[in-house]
Amino acid sequence: MSASTTVSVACFGREVWIRVEGRAGFQGCPSLKKFTEAMISRGYRDFSVDLAVCEHMDSTFMGTLTGISQKLRSLGGGSLRTLNVSPRNVELFENLGLNHLFAVEPVGDIPATTTVPGAKLLPLPCDPEAANREVVLAAHQALIAANPDNAERFRDVLDYLKEN
Repeated sequence: MSASTTVSVACFGREVWIRVEGRAGFQGCPSLKKFTEAMISRGYRDFSVDLAVCEHMDSTFMGTLTGISQKLRSLGGGSLRTLNVSPRNVELFENLGLNHLFAVEPVGDIPATTTVPGAKLLPLPCDPEAANREVVLAAHQALIAANPDNAERFRDVLDYLKEN
């Protein structure tokens, strides 16, 4: 994610908790994808993504979350849920049809927190230079696989990525 974005992570029992602060953009998706793949390979199957202080998400970030959810489904179990989602971000998930793929829980009067009181999350190193065509392409392909109506929305992006 950009310099103004922080992604923090922790594991509690069998659950992985991810908190995104700031603008969730394509720059941090390689690190997030690499981290979640490592956790999945270690047997973690339940992922909670806290978006309480996430100002905005781009399509690559939403596609990365979609890819994580699809991977969990292909393994025959597990879950991805987004918590404390602002009304604008709920709308983004709904417009892309992602609210049918994973849980989208709007922010409530009392924001959801980790199951471990006082738990510390560690910052995930994000290397903006690691953002690459393959990660962006995979994210957008995941969005289309999740909802074929997204093909028209992202046709120009996919065409550009496939040509360059």
